[in-house]
Amino acid sequence: MHKTVLVKKAFIGLILSVAVIGCSKSSNPVSSSSGTTPVSLSVAFSNSGTPVGLRKVSGVNSVDSLRIDSAVVVLQRIKFESHIDSVTVDTTGMGMDDKTDDPNVTFQGPFIVHVRDTVAINFASQTLPAGTYTGIKFKIHRMQAGEKGEDSDEMNHHSNMMIPVDTSLAGSSIIVWGAIEKNGVWQQFTYRYNDELEFKIKGNFTVASASSTVQVALNFNMGSWFVDPYSGGLLDPTNTFGDNLDLIRHAIKMSFENGRGGDDGNGDGHPGD
Repeated sequence: MHKTVLVKKAFIGLILSVAVIGCSKSSNPVSSSSGTTPVSLSVAFSNSGTPVGLRKVSGVNSVDSLRIDSAVVVLQRIKFESHIDSVTVDTTGMGMDDKTDDPNVTFQGPFIVHVRDTVAINFASQTLPAGTYTGIKFKIHRMQAGEKGEDSDEMNHHSNMMIPVDTSLAGSSIIVWGAIEKNGVWQQFTYRYNDELEFKIKGNFTVASASSTVQVALNFNMGSWFVDPYSGGLLDPTNTFGDNLDLIRHAIKMSFENGRGGDDGNGDGHPGD
């Protein structure tokens, strides 16, 4: 029997796009001078088609359908790299805290990105040295108690419209709100991801020496977060124990590892071909 993943309103496709576009707020700014270019980061969602035909998994992980309503993703230390092939990253989940990144090419953060629709969300800006970068290194960051970050809702003058329960970010790097259907009954869930992981995305990121803002895009497939990467079946986000927890964490890790990026010349939130 085929089962489906449902998504709420415009939250469709589950593709996370990070586009470099113009906005006014500056995080960790670099003084403007000849040879530097204003760059601003935004996050948006685009429609790649709702996943269908996912097979139901038998046993304790059994889920008939899954709906994602909203999410929060915390990003930190988004660094433009000139030689990405030589860059090492930490995908062990151990949360190694290396603060040696060059501030001239790094958006420091943490950046708290609220995701609930397909509209681009501005969350950071600064200037970068002109040049051609071969990739970006970034970190999924676990917020600490009392830690402050740049909030995309505040930057875009939006009231916080997240589900008004269990919204504390302390101890989490990603939070997902939604609902699952099991045995014909829908129930809401809040899933918390608490790892700190570094990733790198290869791509051609050209930052020209100019006064106009450059656009760059990164894409990550969030539609795979609750899909067993081995069987293709839906995973139960309310079951956070044993093999099921390991499979969800592995699926989330793979979605970032398989991201792609590049120049976004037409401003549609996707890397150019």
